[in-house]
Amino acid sequence: MERNTVTRRVLRRSGVPAALLALVVGLSACSSATSQLEEGQLAQGSAAPAESPQVSEPEGGELVPVPGSVRAVVAVGDRVAVQSQTGGDLQIGRVDGTRWTPEHTIELPADAGTATGGDDGSFVVPYPDGVVVVSPEGRSRQISGTGPVSAAAVTQEGKLITGTAEGEVVIRDAEGVEEARLEGLTSVDSLTVARDGSVTALSRTDTVIASIDPSEEVAGPLLRAGRGAGMMSDLGEGSLVASDTVGNTLLVYSTSPVRLHQQFPVGAAPWAVAEDPSRSVVWVTSTGTNTVQAYDLGDGIGVLRAEIPTVRQPDALAVTDSGTVVVGSADGAGLHLIRPNLTGPAG
Repeated sequence: MERNTVTRRVLRRSGVPAALLALVVGLSACSSATSQLEEGQLAQGSAAPAESPQVSEPEGGELVPVPGSVRAVVAVGDRVAVQSQTGGDLQIGRVDGTRWTPEHTIELPADAGTATGGDDGSFVVPYPDGVVVVSPEGRSRQISGTGPVSAAAVTQEGKLITGTAEGEVVIRDAEGVEEARLEGLTSVDSLTVARDGSVTALSRTDTVIASIDPSEEVAGPLLRAGRGAGMMSDLGEGSLVASDTVGNTLLVYSTSPVRLHQQFPVGAAPWAVAEDPSRSVVWVTSTGTNTVQAYDLGDGIGVLRAEIPTVRQPDALAVTDSGTVVVGSADGAGLHLIRPNLTGPAG
């Protein structure tokens, strides 16, 4: 199944009600810089995973112990990289169904940031003076001398996109040489590259997402992303999904430029999000309920297709190409590998 199946269905069938359009206009007006947002809008943001209930009873699948608490899980094909909360290493393993086979351990620089997946099939980890790029086979290269990096992404062509905690986005070549620099955000906490090459940045500080055009000097257009955006992930070609952790909603955007297409309520304190191209759904973890949920986006508002109890503090999530859902616990409970059944037809 093609990766952009979900995207096509979202854009074709996203009939947004008039009331929701009014909400979008009121909360998500386009602008060219964060400073142009109304001052009252900046009172929210800085979302973090909510503390989970103490009791969790994972359902189905397999539990895989990993050292320490999980900070991030990233899937590339059927390989999954697991990053510990301390940021000290990246463990790469192969997933077959619900079986985990460890393959490589990559040591990371001190104070490494959160690992993400590069659009070229790599794993990407920012750190205080650069970026570590790791292939699924465990080969790593360190690009240093860039200054502090808060978020990073790699395009299909191998270009490196980096962000800073001060709100700058820097376009670099594959060796890290700066080609363009954009200002206008309060912070850069996450970067995504859609299949069409469009780049989007998340400023969690003021819950704003912004289009990144290398030919411009300022980030934008930008949109207010709910009441407290948590995580975002690409959603095939030309779209992305983000969790509104404070507002308990899921947000679906088209990119280039960024525009809100869907917004709907989900489980308490949603955090990690990931596309499941094998089932044409989006998965989201709820740290408020210790569950992971699947939503079909095809009818203009998300339809719940599955809700599965999982590990406590499910702060990390990835889905392999073959459809294994991998949930990581920030409370030391390891990984939960699930091969879920969905309720009802996707179409």
